[in-house]
Amino acid sequence: MINIENLSVRFDDAEVLQSINLDIPEGTWSCLVGPNGAGKTTLLRTMLGMQPYSGSIKYNGREIAKNKSLNIAFVPQRPSIPAAMSVAEYVMLGRAKLDGWGKESAHSRNIVHEMLEATQLLGMQGQLVNTLSGGEMQRVLIARALVQEPEVMLLDEPTSALDLHHQIAVLNKVEEIKATGVTIISTMHDITLGAMYAERIIIMQSGRVLLDGESQSVIHSPELRSAFDDRISVHLLENGRPVIIAAKRAAGLEQGVI
Repeated sequence: MINIENLSVRFDDAEVLQSINLDIPEGTWSCLVGPNGAGKTTLLRTMLGMQPYSGSIKYNGREIAKNKSLNIAFVPQRPSIPAAMSVAEYVMLGRAKLDGWGKESAHSRNIVHEMLEATQLLGMQGQLVNTLSGGEMQRVLIARALVQEPEVMLLDEPTSALDLHHQIAVLNKVEEIKATGVTIISTMHDITLGAMYAERIIIMQSGRVLLDGESQSVIHSPELRSAFDDRISVHLLENGRPVIIAAKRAAGLEQGVI
């Protein structure tokens, strides 16, 4: 269980997270949604101990920032990309904490091969990471996180640079990892995808949590529409799956759906 109590973060004179209180059950997938600037990425970075904060963030009763043995994988939006490292070498970095760099076990090599295959990167394993496209690099980052066999996985917009086929393939693999007991927390602009995969949706706006609950309930809530200035609508497909659609407001015209 991840318990966040009265969490606040300040940048200079601005309070970017304000009194966040959340209980995130172990082995679940929670998706943070909200407009740009809502504090979603800051919350993930704070959970990693990358930002000073007041309040507490505990995993099974122990403050995360002080728990150096906790295995947390992080997939950032804007990674630092090494110049002369192959795809396979970069993904293998995810095993370094377990084996030591250059001391990878046969088990680790098998896991790296499996995750390269799962993210459709096997044919690119010898390519230098600094030559990859944005979507290819995003798959490499996710593969590196998966090979860590983490207890907690934090994903910051994991599908933003991927085409639809790779979005589904990657999210399916993350879902498989979650089924082994891993706790997943992601940010996603695509609320439809978030509702497909995450059991819980946490709505954020202006550094606060507006609503936290079961996905199928939250997506129909007035809080979700309010967070996006009432410019979204929810529609149900024949199979009952929800689709969240943005609305376009043109000058001099009634609001229409796009």
